[in-house]
Amino acid sequence: MTLWEEIKYKLLNTSSAVNQLLLINILVFAVVSIFRLLMFFFNLSGLANEAINYLYVPGDIKLFLLRLWSPITYQFMHTGIFHILFNMLMFFFMGTILHDFLGSKKVWITYLGGGIIGAFIFLISYNVFPVFAASKSFGLLVGASGSVMAITAASATLVPNYEILLFGVFRVKLKWLALGLILFDIAGIPDGNPGGGIAHLGGAFFGVFYILSIQGRVNNPFSKLFNNLNKIIPKSSKPDEKKIFREKVYSNTETKRANKRNDKRNVKPNQDEIDAILDKISNSGYDSLTKEEKEILFRASE
Repeated sequence: MTLWEEIKYKLLNTSSAVNQLLLINILVFAVVSIFRLLMFFFNLSGLANEAINYLYVPGDIKLFLLRLWSPITYQFMHTGIFHILFNMLMFFFMGTILHDFLGSKKVWITYLGGGIIGAFIFLISYNVFPVFAASKSFGLLVGASGSVMAITAASATLVPNYEILLFGVFRVKLKWLALGLILFDIAGIPDGNPGGGIAHLGGAFFGVFYILSIQGRVNNPFSKLFNNLNKIIPKSSKPDEKKIFREKVYSNTETKRANKRNDKRNVKPNQDEIDAILDKISNSGYDSLTKEEKEILFRASE
């Protein structure tokens, strides 16, 4: 199998949105980097930058109307090796947590939705607030940070007490990590990277809102849009236990029990059940769940 065939196989056959999105970001970065290098050798770096800028979100709304695709494309663009490295490391850890609980479709929706909302908050801010009047004509938004922030905020909203080892040393709950990142963005807007910080906050807002809407804690006026996105995004496997459970061959006695469980599957679990299971995972890990609790979690994520 050639390298390209292997990449194609992993992109098209993997069931994990985390792997798919990581691979897309890396491939785009590689292609853009090679393009920049070739143009550099022919002394055409300026032309290369102009062409690539069409994939970024411009601050000027007049330019944006000529680049309506940019709220999607900018999410997969990065300006340097450290830019993509930090974003993809953060995405890998936070995206894996979200995927373990909710599956690939909701990771895709959170990533794309957070990036789009971040782009529009950036665009609105640059065309409404006087402080950006002089810079909107050359302001550009690039990178997956807004999307990654949406994934992080979504994970923290879903399992706020889930603990991770920060830098492999400090044990931190997701809610405090997300809050710290949000406060960092707020503090950095006046004197750091205002466009990026604003987009991060937009992504975080989407991540929180999306999880609250899934849990039924807020009314979601965009439920039809989310349902349509669910249909567009290819169905993927949740944790392997679900596939094993569905494909298992029961004996006659087991089949009767399975039929009873199938009847229960038609009923959505209530929020108290879900919260109790998520608390158990936060305290003891996913492997501590019983088969019945895993089934409840699977039904809640469908």
